[in-house]
Amino acid sequence: MALKSPAFRKKFPLLVTGSLLAMQPLATSYVVAAEQYDCSVSASGAWNCAPKASASAAPLPPRPAHSTTAVSSSGAEASSAASASEPKPVLVTEAKGKALKSRSADYSHLDWVPREKLTPAQLAETAPYCAGAYIEPIRPGMDDTTPKSEAPTFIGAKASRYEQEQQVATLAGDVVMRQGSMQVEAQEASLHQAENRGELNGDVRLRDKGALIVGDHAELQLDTGEAQIDNAEYVLHKSNVRGNALYAKRSENAIIRLKDGTYTSCEPGSNAWTLKGNNVTLNPATGFGTATNVTLRVKDIPVLYTPYIYFPIDDRRQSGFLPPTIASTSKTGFMLVTPYYFNLAPNYDATLYPRYMTKRGLLMEGEFRYLTKSSEGQVGGAYLNDEDDDRKLQTDYDKTRWMVNWQHKGGLDSRLSTKVDYTDISDPYYFQDLQTDQIGVSRTDFVNQQGVLTYRGDSYTAQLNAQAYKLATVANITPYNRLPQLTLNGTLPYNPGGLQFDYQTELVRFERDLRSGAFIDENGNASPRLDNNVTGLARANGDRLNLAPSVSLPMNWTWGFLTPKLKYVYTQYDLDLDGRGQATLLPDEQYKSTESRSVPVFSVDSGLYFDRDTQLFGKNYRQTLEPRLFYLYVPEKDQTDIPVFDTAETTFNYSSLFRDNRFVGSDRIGDENKLSLGVTNRWIEDNGFERQRFSIGQAVYFADRKVQLPGVVFADRKDAQADVSPYALEYEYRFNRDWRFSSDFNWDPDSHSTRSGSAMFHYQPEENPGKIVNVGYRYRNDLVRYDQTTGKWSVGGGDYGSPGDPNYVKDYYKIEQHDFSVIWPIVEQWSLISRWQYDYNRARTIEAFGGFEYDNCCWKLRLINRYWVDYDEFSQEAPQNEKGDRGIFLQIVLKGLGGVTGAKVESFLDKGIQGYREREDKAF
Repeated sequence: MALKSPAFRKKFPLLVTGSLLAMQPLATSYVVAAEQYDCSVSASGAWNCAPKASASAAPLPPRPAHSTTAVSSSGAEASSAASASEPKPVLVTEAKGKALKSRSADYSHLDWVPREKLTPAQLAETAPYCAGAYIEPIRPGMDDTTPKSEAPTFIGAKASRYEQEQQVATLAGDVVMRQGSMQVEAQEASLHQAENRGELNGDVRLRDKGALIVGDHAELQLDTGEAQIDNAEYVLHKSNVRGNALYAKRSENAIIRLKDGTYTSCEPGSNAWTLKGNNVTLNPATGFGTATNVTLRVKDIPVLYTPYIYFPIDDRRQSGFLPPTIASTSKTGFMLVTPYYFNLAPNYDATLYPRYMTKRGLLMEGEFRYLTKSSEGQVGGAYLNDEDDDRKLQTDYDKTRWMVNWQHKGGLDSRLSTKVDYTDISDPYYFQDLQTDQIGVSRTDFVNQQGVLTYRGDSYTAQLNAQAYKLATVANITPYNRLPQLTLNGTLPYNPGGLQFDYQTELVRFERDLRSGAFIDENGNASPRLDNNVTGLARANGDRLNLAPSVSLPMNWTWGFLTPKLKYVYTQYDLDLDGRGQATLLPDEQYKSTESRSVPVFSVDSGLYFDRDTQLFGKNYRQTLEPRLFYLYVPEKDQTDIPVFDTAETTFNYSSLFRDNRFVGSDRIGDENKLSLGVTNRWIEDNGFERQRFSIGQAVYFADRKVQLPGVVFADRKDAQADVSPYALEYEYRFNRDWRFSSDFNWDPDSHSTRSGSAMFHYQPEENPGKIVNVGYRYRNDLVRYDQTTGKWSVGGGDYGSPGDPNYVKDYYKIEQHDFSVIWPIVEQWSLISRWQYDYNRARTIEAFGGFEYDNCCWKLRLINRYWVDYDEFSQEAPQNEKGDRGIFLQIVLKGLGGVTGAKVESFLDKGIQGYREREDKAF
């Protein structure tokens, strides 16, 4: 039987009212044995009652015995509003931080399930090093969403009696009361009809939507669901947090208020850390809690006090302070960052980062993030009135430091999209001095200022791009801006005879403002700006029109493909060259205000596919053999009278064998007459897992490659005169889904030397991503790079300066490095963290750090000693700028509360150890 009328429920929501009064026309103050009933909850949640079989007297179970005093968490006695005859609450914790007295030896009263008893699905959601999890048991009505004013009340018990004169019903033995999603259990209950109030005693349990409160005594308002539970313990299952209190109050809107309460994510029986406050409020609806007069205790030792704290109880966003960062560096002095998060709306928020530095003052940083149906982005900014004047003599320095940033992606409709990436800074030393990446901008040699509008048609894409760069260093030459750039690329919508007609078009304006004069360093010494090194056509600005229509005949079969293609590239320049540029033209350069170039490009790309079923070490594989033949012919075209705006030469590797231009950008079309042959071999398991892939190839040249970048002399390039290219190899082997090895290798048969190569071992088990091993080596001595000190292009490693100069460094630009990183458990809960990146060419360590991590169910600690090479730009002499720096970093994370300090540790671990981010994402 169930009471379902809201009106009747508000008067007296007791099932016993109708059943017992109907059987007792002459009510007495007690119920005789013949009139006692057994009541229990049925499968549907209603109350099933039946007369007791025995006619002998069966007294109600005795009330649980309670102490007559209540002890607060501080050990002081607490007064009770109840009469002297009523039991008084006793806090579950003993005075002065002694161990918790558990209501059950295995903590099952908190729904704690040991790890060995969790199901595979529950285990997958349990964090590492946790001995178990809080699992809410399945019960009737737990997902009920009926409003409280409309929800019926279900009551069940083993025995009951009703005192009509006092209008009090007494239930005993496994009492269960349920209304909507809330359920209350106790050993006995007294229900007062006139006051619509209930008193519950003995093993009281209140459950509601992922929350459990356990106590000895409770008072419940039957019409609203408000309750006070004395001597309380609580659990929030999804958040994996628990605590206790002198008493806990549950309000009508399910907010939990604790008197002298605690909060922790540690396992039952552990007090590694707890928050303890006089008044603690937990709001499951918002996912956040508050507390006053709070102490953070580690092993019962107070380590931090705050009069007020606002903390998360789940992973939802809410306004409040984020964990602070404390650090000390030579450039900033002692530094304290206290972020504050503003949860303004579900689709936009903001964060303020006040950063106090003893050497520089208060830097105010902030960001605003937004998300709409058609766009997303963030706007950030920073401001500092710098108190450090070490740079006051340097060129371009400004005491008022600032930065603004806007990053945006959006779609005006299904075809039209927008993109903005704009950053501006007060001076070129901003990132060196402040080294901040809080608002999504990391340190670079220049900042991007770009806006893009893209339209995607059925078979074409049109784009309008405006892009400028601002230098964030004084050791680089000013780059070109694109103001603006228009592109139209696509395929014609018809293909007669299988022919495919493609087109690429571009119209762009290149401009830059080269600065002359001197640069003043921090000591007041003057030296020429690097822009003075730019001479000849490199000083030109201009418009470039590039048209590249092509026709091809793709033929594809299951066993191979054949694609002949003819492309015609036409480029026209309208140039502006200042007087200094004209006066410094090289002998082979000639300036014309209008210049054009026409180059045909013919290629034939073909390949075959062979496969067979085979076995290796008893395992079945599908082995493939994929030979590829690529012929390319591009006639030589003199391009020395064309400046280089956005072009560079690609590095040689296996993929470059099959490109139709060895340059990226449109200012150079490389002359080629070559035949490239490559072959790829794969071993694929029945489930699609690629065990091994090996590729090797080489190009045969029928003519020299005479088209070069400005400053690169053809006669000095033996590789441009060789009859064959280096052998290009790529290899990858997956030992299993945890171990893999990858490598590339380019060997020059003419010089019998290695031009470039790399090898990398990576280990990270899928089932235990906490283990990481990376071992790598890379070598390269064939770079074609732009020399900032000369404004010209050069080939190979290259020296810095000239022999005899005090700053001369041989093979300064050659790369020969190893990189080793590891995160490895050494004993349970303890892991070693280390990285060592070493430059053999310059005989120096680039970065090295080592330390350890301790991790358990509720907190984590990392202590790391780090050395790294920093770039301190006090002068324009690059080798002098590279200085080693050291630091000791401590990070403490209280799970369920957030990090306490050391957020910077995350940044260099993420950048320095491959697989670190995957490890952290899977750990929680």
